[in-house]
Amino acid sequence: MKELLAEAWEEALEGLVLHQDRQVLYLNPKAAMLLEVSREKVVGRPLLLALRDHRLEALALHGGERTLEVRGRTLRAKALPGRLYLLDETEPQRRLEALEEATQALAHELRTPLAGMGPLLEALTPRTPQEKEVLDLLKAEVARLSRLVRDLSLTQPGPKRTFVLEELWPRLEKLLGERLRERRVEVRLPHTLHTDPEALFQILLNLLDNALKYGRDPIRLLSREEEGRLWVEVRDQGPELPDYHALFLPRHRGFQGGAGQGLGLYLVRRIAQGLGGEAYAQREGAENVFGVSFPLN
Repeated sequence: MKELLAEAWEEALEGLVLHQDRQVLYLNPKAAMLLEVSREKVVGRPLLLALRDHRLEALALHGGERTLEVRGRTLRAKALPGRLYLLDETEPQRRLEALEEATQALAHELRTPLAGMGPLLEALTPRTPQEKEVLDLLKAEVARLSRLVRDLSLTQPGPKRTFVLEELWPRLEKLLGERLRERRVEVRLPHTLHTDPEALFQILLNLLDNALKYGRDPIRLLSREEEGRLWVEVRDQGPELPDYHALFLPRHRGFQGGAGQGLGLYLVRRIAQGLGGEAYAQREGAENVFGVSFPLN
């Protein structure tokens, strides 16, 4: 068994450094490549000689997880007692930067036609209640697309106001329609927040859409106060996922796959950061939890 484990780490795509008393005990070929060192020259020598970076050394000695720029690479490093794991995220970071440029160009191209659609819809006069309902839905969709373009273009969040979170639910229920009514969904949003309601609406829409596509009932949309922050979450009974952090990267949809470009959770994170909050995903008991948190002050 030990021989199999040793062989597996020799072939692994993730770097591994084992250390004790600030001395290197082992590093696999991937770690040697990422750190640009020779294994023969650093095994049995001081840890800093292999890492050649005081930030990495501090992380290895004290534990934790960080993303660092090291010798021209973007490394995601995770430290546990006696071992340091290194994952090369250089290429995903480059793709992210390219996507940022593309989204700004896309937002620029969409801004003008969307600005013209609003006045055109306002000029229409519905003749029946059914036409008015359709027109109102079109207006709401144009407003939502305009908000999405603003998020993509990295502009500042829209106007803020104080509102009760549950006032967003009727809009979510109407927009998600039959997909939502066919599922078992529990809603509990009693809290009040001072922020941009359109931005938070887009966040909740993306989180619910994600749960409806990939989650299992019951789906719970709830808010809670804890540690000086307001937490707004969508929980479902789906299977445990292998990597929750990666789900917030563009074009990543987890092992379920499915249609789409994998931008929903990526946009959730960006919008939340623009509002001064944070996005997160994690496993709690039998539930997958996707949410955002904001400081109460």
